[in-house]
Amino acid sequence: MDDLLSKEKEFEEKALLILYFGIGLIEVVAEYFEETSILYLLKPMLMPIMMFMYWRVSEVKSKLFLTALFFVFIANILFVSRSFNSAVIASLFFFVYRSIVIYIALKNDPVKKILPILLGSLPFLTAFSYLTFLTKDQLGKGMIVYLFQVFFLSFLGGLALSNYMMQETKKSFWLLINASFFAIIQFILVLKICYVSTPLFQPISMCLYLVAQFALYRYVLIQERKNKRLF
Repeated sequence: MDDLLSKEKEFEEKALLILYFGIGLIEVVAEYFEETSILYLLKPMLMPIMMFMYWRVSEVKSKLFLTALFFVFIANILFVSRSFNSAVIASLFFFVYRSIVIYIALKNDPVKKILPILLGSLPFLTAFSYLTFLTKDQLGKGMIVYLFQVFFLSFLGGLALSNYMMQETKKSFWLLINASFFAIIQFILVLKICYVSTPLFQPISMCLYLVAQFALYRYVLIQERKNKRLF
């Protein structure tokens, strides 16, 4: 019976993943051609699909993780408009989302030594310092929100990188993918709004976003299954 249930969940997960990435690829094309109506229609669907898939597959059904996905769902809708003010508000929702992700990561792997995290944060801080130098005049009122994003992204990146260097597990790999891809997305977003923009920026960001969210989903599930084996 358990095997049948497991196969049923596996089939559901594959079907929902096909739906998730299928809609995501349509969005990538829509981003390139700036089809705003398609984006408004499809973009809000991604996180509900992810939430439903997690609810069906997970045995734990973490309300904390679902809350994080809800905040990023709101941010997705706000980012569609592409205005500076919407981007700032969306960044606040992402700030809450990222805070929850950091809490989950710290809960799963409590910090024993701060030095590896500081060293792991250096590549992220270096890249963002250069970005800040390029765009400091254009950021204006958005500077405070941006700096908070940079701090949290760099900390999560350092935490993920240090965990991966010390453990090299699938779990730490997926967290590193999530942190790295979101750091690149933030880099592209600020460049696009404040410095230079090309038609490729949005499709690239969308591709990275799809994989980054899937990576977090995999990270949470692997940790849950690890906890189940321990207890």
